[in-house]
Amino acid sequence: MSFVFLHDDRVYKLKKPVTGPFMNFSTLAAREVNCREEVRLNRRLAPDTYLSVLPVTLQADGSLCLDGSGKAVEWLVEMRRLPDKLMLDRLLETGAVTPGHMTRLVDRLANFYRTGARPAIDPRDHLRTLECQKDITRETLRHEGFDVDHRAIAHVLNDLDCAFYAAQNAIVQRIESGHYVEGHGDLRPEHICFCDPLVIFDCLEFNPRLRFIDPFDEVAFLGMECAFSGATGAGETIRSLLQHALADQIPDSLWFFYVAFRATLRARMSYSHLIDGSAKETSVWEQKTDRYVGLAQAALYSGFSMGSKMAR
Repeated sequence: MSFVFLHDDRVYKLKKPVTGPFMNFSTLAAREVNCREEVRLNRRLAPDTYLSVLPVTLQADGSLCLDGSGKAVEWLVEMRRLPDKLMLDRLLETGAVTPGHMTRLVDRLANFYRTGARPAIDPRDHLRTLECQKDITRETLRHEGFDVDHRAIAHVLNDLDCAFYAAQNAIVQRIESGHYVEGHGDLRPEHICFCDPLVIFDCLEFNPRLRFIDPFDEVAFLGMECAFSGATGAGETIRSLLQHALADQIPDSLWFFYVAFRATLRARMSYSHLIDGSAKETSVWEQKTDRYVGLAQAALYSGFSMGSKMAR
């Protein structure tokens, strides 16, 4: 949703004028507001990385200038550039992640969740948001014309409906007992840098409803993305560490629903690249879609197995 420009030790992000079910960047004013929100929110976990919001100005001679004296025609987020080699996704690729990395990460997240804002959330509104996300996923993934496992997709979407129905009471209980926080909202390996201090950046800034989240939902997403990169045990490690750090835990069935829900969202985003024609290498995005569906399928199977054992 942004153009990213790298220059020496700086990164500049320019918002694209796009709209979607949960966002609207169609006007200059909206993009300015969004840039300022991005800086404000990301300073919670990356205070020294997000530097400022700068205007792109139109000068009297018709040239464009960064932070000039002319009229603002666009807005940029200015960031400090972080070392690629210390990003969690790179560490996962090289097999360099240690237990110490996970402990350090969870300690940072646990402190964030303990001390962060706890918004007032209407459980019914939150369930409707999840339902809306699920409906968009179903509508997107039902498109044909690409080489993906449509049969597996249909089974996963139907099973996800069942899992969502079964999880609703537990989700409402988590909200009503005050466990939901205003989280990061997009906690992926490529948004975590193990520099000193640890930096977690690029949070979801454009819609607060999508940041209001159960901490275990957020780390289930991270664990699922780690599994996508080959670190299949990372999610359970992170979950265990966070349970200890927060003195809190959730049912296994709810954990696996969270994993499956996030995996289907990522399958939808991968498939969207195929539908909108932006995918340069079609097979890459087809494979990503199938892999995310496979992760959702495995999580749903585990969740249903746990539920069956509890019912006996």
